[in-house]
Amino acid sequence: MFEPSEYQLLDFGAGRKLERFGALVLDRPSPGAGDVSVMDPTMWEAATTRFALEKGGKGEWDDGAHGASPKGDSSWSVRHGQSQFLMELRASGNVGIFPEQADNWGWIADQVKQSANDLSTRAPKVLNLFAYTGGASLAAVAAGAEVTHVDSSGPTVAWAKRNAEVSGLGDHPIRWLVEDAIKFVARECRRGNRYDGVIADPPTYGHGPKGRPFKFHQHVGELMDLCAELLAVSEPANRFLLFSCHAPGFTPDDAVSTVSAALPNSRDARLTGRPLTLQSIDGRQLSAGVSARWSSSVR
Repeated sequence: MFEPSEYQLLDFGAGRKLERFGALVLDRPSPGAGDVSVMDPTMWEAATTRFALEKGGKGEWDDGAHGASPKGDSSWSVRHGQSQFLMELRASGNVGIFPEQADNWGWIADQVKQSANDLSTRAPKVLNLFAYTGGASLAAVAAGAEVTHVDSSGPTVAWAKRNAEVSGLGDHPIRWLVEDAIKFVARECRRGNRYDGVIADPPTYGHGPKGRPFKFHQHVGELMDLCAELLAVSEPANRFLLFSCHAPGFTPDDAVSTVSAALPNSRDARLTGRPLTLQSIDGRQLSAGVSARWSSSVR
């Protein structure tokens, strides 16, 4: 979880969410908030800036109730544990972190520590696919892993590297790659490379650095099959897979089914599905996607 001084969901409803990242309050669209009403309309007047979505999936940030928007303000950052995230207002409406993933970052750190305890000659190897600005990568490397960080966007990988540097993790073992995720994991499988942990947070739709499209419902099965092959490590150590997504209509049960199809011998006690949610300051839960967690450990 984030400390309240770093992140809070203040309110949501009418298809939008009001969030405080550090000292700034942002008003953004939220698909999960479409069927509810806001709790406190007056609270929204304090927004630093508001994002208006336009056709084509991009939009504009305006200058909210409190002056100029913080575009390009390199001093704006949010911390989670040891990790520090440099924030930016992007044309997509994203700002540099998905706070609903914070609980997953804690689970990743726990899995890495357990894997490290099982291994005596090397650090756990973790692959982070569709890795964005590095939240999962930083959680894994801080816990003692060697991380391969893969994203199709060069500027986003550079952003993740800056996050590692400001977090004091810049000299830790992270391999930064601008790659098409499916092409990369297929190549790793052919080379016989294997990992102790795999993290995948694929988009509903995206494309690789050379324009190859990723369509969630078309490609997620292939992706999971390849990830399962990468986890075929012979050493008797904990292995884990974290799969998350934000595809509309995709449920925790769907996430579990997707992973279990790729790992048919997994036991129910080791594979769990869960919603990704954000809790507002009044206790309500805002849906923000789903995840499935698999671990080979029975302890």
